[in-house]
Amino acid sequence: MMKGTNIDKFRIVDHLGRGFFGEVILCYDPYLQKEIAVKVIKVPSPEEFVNAVKEGRTLDLVRHKHIVDVKDVRVTEFREERVVIIVMEYLSKGAIQKHIEKRFISVKEACRIIQQSLLGLEHAHNNNILHRDVKPGNILFGDNGEAKLSDFGLAINYHSDLGGTFGYIPHQPLEVIEGNAMNRQSDIYATGITLYRLLNNTNNLQFNFTSKDEWIKAVRKDQFPPRRYLDHIPEKVLKVLNRAIHKSTTTRFQSCRDFRQALEKLNFNIDWVCVDDDNWMGRNNGDTFTLHRYRKRTGWVIDFKKNGTRRSGCCLSSLPDNKADEEFFKIIKSTNLI
Repeated sequence: MMKGTNIDKFRIVDHLGRGFFGEVILCYDPYLQKEIAVKVIKVPSPEEFVNAVKEGRTLDLVRHKHIVDVKDVRVTEFREERVVIIVMEYLSKGAIQKHIEKRFISVKEACRIIQQSLLGLEHAHNNNILHRDVKPGNILFGDNGEAKLSDFGLAINYHSDLGGTFGYIPHQPLEVIEGNAMNRQSDIYATGITLYRLLNNTNNLQFNFTSKDEWIKAVRKDQFPPRRYLDHIPEKVLKVLNRAIHKSTTTRFQSCRDFRQALEKLNFNIDWVCVDDDNWMGRNNGDTFTLHRYRKRTGWVIDFKKNGTRRSGCCLSSLPDNKADEEFFKIIKSTNLI
């Protein structure tokens, strides 16, 4: 990337990443005097030109506070090639994917990210647009920490376009793997898998299948993604998650609204974050909570404090090794939700 050079009227600042159809560049707009993101899509053929322009039109059609805002679409020359550029708002906090890799995502934050993403996806669906590539790398944080759905490079109008099979392979539901076209429920499933990854704080899914039949078999048996979850996640949250990623389309949420409302019904209390294996910190309405465990000669001790004051009702002592984990996470789960 040639920093300091221009693409169209924009000065190139840095390289941000690569999408399905093109690279994304951080640029400076000299007229607006602000940084913007520019997606560059090569268009060697008329068909690709139409597809490139269509992404910009799609983003314009589905303007929403939880979808990345498009500013302009134009044709220009870049590196002696004809390209389409899509000019978008620059969100400096980056994609959720990067946050999973660098820090702990709490249950409350994970649910909030997905709930807001579903608002954007619901708006797209209401305008007959499928996203087809929902994943942590395609959800960005806005300037105020709000989630914004991005990268509509694979989006289609499900009334006029053929569905096909595209997107991030590990996020595809059983019916798509078996050959059916993508639809609104495949977007819902992909959003559910994104929630799975946020809750489990995993930046990728192990996808080591040697054949399509092996993959289908694993999905049918609920072995992919594996139904293993971190110990701090409450059962009520897992119930919502498991419905979102259910292999049966009749059991899965039927709409983004259904999925979103199920998340909105979760009544959060203490927002717990892992500091290390033996220390967690939580916040709620200005109060700070800590949960600490340590081993003494007589067994494990768990101390629960609110604003630095020990609360004996949630404190335990003399726990055997085989009970320490269970009791520690029982406190977290029981105080995470009301």
